[in-house]
Amino acid sequence: MNMLRFCGSLAVLVAVIAAVANTYCEKRSTQYERSTHGWDKCDENGLACCYYFNGSVILYSHNYHNGTYNPNTHCEYIIDIDWDCNLVMCVEIDMSLAQGSGVMIKTMDTSITYKGTKTPFNANLNDNSASVMFTSEDGGGEDNKWSMGMVCVPKTDYRSVCEICEDIADQQLAGPEGDEVFKFIED
Repeated sequence: MNMLRFCGSLAVLVAVIAAVANTYCEKRSTQYERSTHGWDKCDENGLACCYYFNGSVILYSHNYHNGTYNPNTHCEYIIDIDWDCNLVMCVEIDMSLAQGSGVMIKTMDTSITYKGTKTPFNANLNDNSASVMFTSEDGGGEDNKWSMGMVCVPKTDYRSVCEICEDIADQQLAGPEGDEVFKFIED
């Protein structure tokens, strides 16, 4: 009887893991190209994108420097780092999103959504992987841009979120190189 309960519990666990895994971009060798940061795929207009990162990174909206991302964009950024790290999220304080646009951050235990004028906050996500999804309905207007740092902090390193975000603030505010949508964090 105990073995039957164990098998039933194991089946439920596998089903939950499979359901959560479906929220992430899939890496298909026929559609995704291996790059220096992991895997990525975008259509020719940059409207439907999936990026995979295996290190500390700063994410940026498309066309960050001119503040006008494309309408009807859907991008997913997956950050999957060492199991002995926690991700700390550092959000640009003057993050501005056009009407109908939003950024959602998901881990196994956390879901945070920013839309419109909601004030962003920095946080320890207490997980070593996260999915950041950006969608836009309208890219119109000026100064519509956002950036978000995802920093690997060893679980044995007891630094405050404020300290970690302050360490990368200058890199984050400098913006990406050209039209890139990410920048690896320099030590």
